[in-house]
Amino acid sequence: MDKQGTNTLVELQMEKANRFLRQAEEMYAMRYWDLAANRYYYACYHAVQGLFIAYGLPAAKKHSGAVTQFSLHFVKSGRIEVTYGSFFARMMQLRQKADYNCAYEISEKDLKEQVTLSKTFICKIEQLIRDISVIERIYSS
Repeated sequence: MDKQGTNTLVELQMEKANRFLRQAEEMYAMRYWDLAANRYYYACYHAVQGLFIAYGLPAAKKHSGAVTQFSLHFVKSGRIEVTYGSFFARMMQLRQKADYNCAYEISEKDLKEQVTLSKTFICKIEQLIRDISVIERIYSS
């Protein structure tokens, strides 16, 4: 894929991430905790997929693969703080509980910390994407 195609895919992933983040905030305001958990997770997931594309990494085929690949390429390399790797893994688990576990009721308490961290996480991802773009421009000059 050429650079323009890659940039378009990254932009589309980030647009989706930000749209899902807005939807999550709406669900949170309406006190639909399970739907908010789902949207917060998917906002982060699409941001991570955009990051993978920007860095030339293959898209994860499974959610657990996205968490593993994020940890391997960005947390362990020191590009992003360990807390964000743990956060992304917790978000995946919370989303799975919200979507599939009828015996577990997601609460406001479950989501309280995730709300702020989701926004910060996506901002961090956007910064990593901007960083790779700057690096590529420097080396292509």
